[in-house]
Amino acid sequence: MDFVTRTEHRSRWQYDEPAPGREGFIDEIFDGYHQQARLLLPEVERAPAMFVVGGARSDFTRLNPLLYRLQRQGIGSLTGNLSGHSQASEPGAAAPSLAVNLIEAQRFMAHLGEGCTTLVGHSLGASIALKLAAQRPQIDKLVLICPAVYPDAAHGAPFGPAFSAAIRTPWAFLDCDSYAFLRQFSGRVLLVIGEYDGLNSKTHGQGAGTSAGTRLLRGVPRYSPIPEEVTHALLRSVPAPHVQCLLLTDCDHGIAAHLRDAPQVADQVAETVAEFILEDA
Repeated sequence: MDFVTRTEHRSRWQYDEPAPGREGFIDEIFDGYHQQARLLLPEVERAPAMFVVGGARSDFTRLNPLLYRLQRQGIGSLTGNLSGHSQASEPGAAAPSLAVNLIEAQRFMAHLGEGCTTLVGHSLGASIALKLAAQRPQIDKLVLICPAVYPDAAHGAPFGPAFSAAIRTPWAFLDCDSYAFLRQFSGRVLLVIGEYDGLNSKTHGQGAGTSAGTRLLRGVPRYSPIPEEVTHALLRSVPAPHVQCLLLTDCDHGIAAHLRDAPQVADQVAETVAEFILEDA
């Protein structure tokens, strides 16, 4: 794998903080623009590097609290900046969408070759990770962090009003072939979910098949953009012996920020993810 050890774009990162080990950077040229991915290399590799797809408004540093801990435990990662989500990915594609992000992720993931057997998807990135996994038979472990699933019709819609309208239609998230993929997936799935994400929308005054949004619970605003039914549909789609669920107490959809603010929780989550990845590795 060809990569460089220095980058000129650190000033645009969300979190410019030193990695606990070696890091490298891969520049990928697309149609009229380029994007960059970061490779975290452990001192002693205990499993093949995993491929990570970040969420909306994220660059490849958003999940540092998890990825750095995994790097220390011998698990490397490659995370690409995707168009439409951060300063680090600008200017990016002219009309970014999930479909464009999928193409970008495919190109970055190809650098890991057939040896990559673990995919991580964070929020919006989970919808892309599921599409990637369906294309790559070697994937046998999926880590989905506060996962979003969107209707297939939304993948071609440019981010903005058209995309928002497509994903806000009640129950539209069920029109996605990722559930069918999971029903026949022979690997294992780890769901990492915040206690206050996936709140019941009807209980909080919203229509069925939609998200509860931001709710004030015991005086604390809780962000719950994932419809409760999405989590239920994911759990129903994965055979029980193949799915594991980690519920983070006192946490909403903002898991990345929660891990940054609560180092002890981040330690525990990283330990669980490492055990999941290393089992049968």
